[in-house]
Amino acid sequence: MAPADIEDELVAAYAAIGKAVADFASTLMKLYDDLDPQVQQYAGDVLMPLLRVSQVKGNKLIDRAMSLVEHPAVLEALSEGRIDEGKALMIIDQVSVLDAANQAIAEPVLIAHAASHNYTASQRYARRYVLKLDAEAALRRHEEKRKQRLVEKFNLDDGMCSLRVVLPALDAALAFDRIDRIARALPKDDRTLDQKRSDVAADLLMGKDTPAPQGEVCVNLTMPITNILGLTTDPVMLGGYGPLPAEVVADVAANGIWKRILTDPVTGMAEHITTYRPTPAQRELINARYPTCTMVGCNQPAHRCDVDHCCPFDGTNTTIANLRPKCRHHHRMKTHSNWSCENRPDGTHAWTTPSGRVIETELEPIAEPAPF
Repeated sequence: MAPADIEDELVAAYAAIGKAVADFASTLMKLYDDLDPQVQQYAGDVLMPLLRVSQVKGNKLIDRAMSLVEHPAVLEALSEGRIDEGKALMIIDQVSVLDAANQAIAEPVLIAHAASHNYTASQRYARRYVLKLDAEAALRRHEEKRKQRLVEKFNLDDGMCSLRVVLPALDAALAFDRIDRIARALPKDDRTLDQKRSDVAADLLMGKDTPAPQGEVCVNLTMPITNILGLTTDPVMLGGYGPLPAEVVADVAANGIWKRILTDPVTGMAEHITTYRPTPAQRELINARYPTCTMVGCNQPAHRCDVDHCCPFDGTNTTIANLRPKCRHHHRMKTHSNWSCENRPDGTHAWTTPSGRVIETELEPIAEPAPF
């Protein structure tokens, strides 16, 4: 069988998983609806002997199936293999803050986007779309989620534990940047960067002095100048995360260091950058124009990527047209394997797989395109 045929077979098999999940949800809801109302509260117990699952698992299956069936458009897309279960549940979760009318507007748009993007990109797009559609509802959702912040400890094997901290996205980005900066400033030793980050985090939480300069924490926020002037409340883009309600970052933005990024009014793509600090402006423009690694499906933030010459360096082609961010893994893949890529004149980035299939990386504007 030819490689392309195997790939088509694999895609079809993956789509069949979605259909199976949709069929299971529909069948489970038929069983649930046939139960006496007094028995429905014990539906999880009904599934225990049928599916050999725990009561908790049974209740989770019912809740998931109920969510899917209550959103027919999402269920249909899942059944047809256009989206997978993770994307389906993500879309339902994202639109849950909206009223019925706005849900009807948002669902087909989010489904269409998710059909051609990976989960993280689809979730980022969904957050931004919901924020634009109903900013007040999205802010209320953020405030409700913020109430769920917590710290949890999970015991692991071999004398280890996992510490989970749930924070607002902006706080988490600032905290991680501080940990990362300290870890990277430590002298070289036999520890990996992850191990250093873990040790630094433990020292900070336990109030110990860290053996490296902490520096100034830094995150990248992108917002229209009209937000700063108080004329609009458009979503603010947090680098490495996605859109946030403007009100959430207002205080941090007011005290930040600003760079001006000019965008094309038609496409919303970054065109030029100026800054009040001497920085590699060319790299900053690349990072602003392409927020993540340009490998299809990779979400590594651009500021953690290599700047790759798509066409090999010849002494003259270190240009915006020839440079794209690639994480170290995909940079090596492009250099040392049969994968190849090219930069298109319209700014898109196309990859060719070893089997000859061409896949385009879609442009991701950092500003809303003009409505004309």
